[in-house]
Amino acid sequence: MSDYSKLAQDSIKRLLKRGVSLNDIYKLTSDFLLQHYHFSAKNEQIVKALSIVLKRDEVNDIILTALYMDEAAETMPDSEPLKGRLSRDANGHNVDEILAIGLASQFGAAATVHYGWLDNEKPGLIGVLNDKTDSINVYIDDILAALVASSAMEYLELDGGNKY
Repeated sequence: MSDYSKLAQDSIKRLLKRGVSLNDIYKLTSDFLLQHYHFSAKNEQIVKALSIVLKRDEVNDIILTALYMDEAAETMPDSEPLKGRLSRDANGHNVDEILAIGLASQFGAAATVHYGWLDNEKPGLIGVLNDKTDSINVYIDDILAALVASSAMEYLELDGGNKY
């Protein structure tokens, strides 16, 4: 983790605190590439792709903002109108999707489209986080989906471009 800036290290630690490890992102990215591009991804290249994603300050700003929102919602008084909306991940809130699209769009239109698929289908840990009832996870599932989509597109770039 020493290859990462302090900002990126903080993002990684906060993701881990919320239940998402780098290995989780690697696995979801590998599964996504296999399902959508029909090949087994090389682990070392997935690691490199995610590293490229996490080295952007703008990505880490979005991650930290999103995780802060989930954490703040958990400690917010029940009398706060936003608390009720976040507690049930209310339709129409959409700030979580806006942040995730902001993250994915830095890696191209395909990353944004793939984020949308991942957000809709919620495979693996994305769905587990979305369905948790013992904590507020409005933002983290979307951020995870955006990280997977962005890492997958960076993987394809490292592999010589999206020729699939």
